[in-house]
Amino acid sequence: MSTKTHAFPARSLLATLLIAACASASAHTVWLEAETAAGQYRVVFGGHEGRTEAYAASKVGPLDAFAADGGTLPVVRSETGDGVRVRVEGDAAVLLLSFDNGIWSRAEAGRSIKKPMNEVPGAVSGVRALKYHKTISSWDRGSRAATRAWGQPFELVPADAAAPRAGVPLKLRVLIDGKPAAGISVAAGEEGGPGAVSDADGFATIVPQAGFNRIWAGQRSEVEGDPRYTTLSIEYLLGFDAEPQR
Repeated sequence: MSTKTHAFPARSLLATLLIAACASASAHTVWLEAETAAGQYRVVFGGHEGRTEAYAASKVGPLDAFAADGGTLPVVRSETGDGVRVRVEGDAAVLLLSFDNGIWSRAEAGRSIKKPMNEVPGAVSGVRALKYHKTISSWDRGSRAATRAWGQPFELVPADAAAPRAGVPLKLRVLIDGKPAAGISVAAGEEGGPGAVSDADGFATIVPQAGFNRIWAGQRSEVEGDPRYTTLSIEYLLGFDAEPQR
């Protein structure tokens, strides 16, 4: 099996591309939503047109939580009627999450089906959809937690440890397998908010809004020689709170 990698195109073309390829598989992301009790979070899947969706708990990969000094924190996971919930034992600065949305195949002029191509008669394309997420809850200048790379296969890493502020540009670096990646679209939300494209060193700058921000990035790779799917889709969501403008 071989792959040919390319970034998602400009956001003005992204919606059309996603619908044409596999709308239900690729136009969704995953993130952590803080709950009332300290240290408790709910895994949320969706985001396209503001909707969230139910999901199988088996799609949620391990959730890792780290303190400001980089130490690992215990995480207790539970499955409830409306999704997976986690409780972090300690003061988390960074939380990491992965989500495998499986393979979605499409027959010519047909709807996407959640099966590999070799199980769908007449399938002309298939997308394997992987999602990654990072929540940064602490921007302590005395800690590198917010600005270090944590080894996710696809990752957005802030370049400045200062806490984000609404209206103030924030520089991010796109890493793929730990290396700077050029030509990757980065946007303020899944719906195509103001965005940028990473430069030769992997840097892109976005402008946060007040409150909780969900910064999107994505990449598609053409896959050759695999009977199950023709495209690998990876989408990333970086979550953090931005303080209001002064």
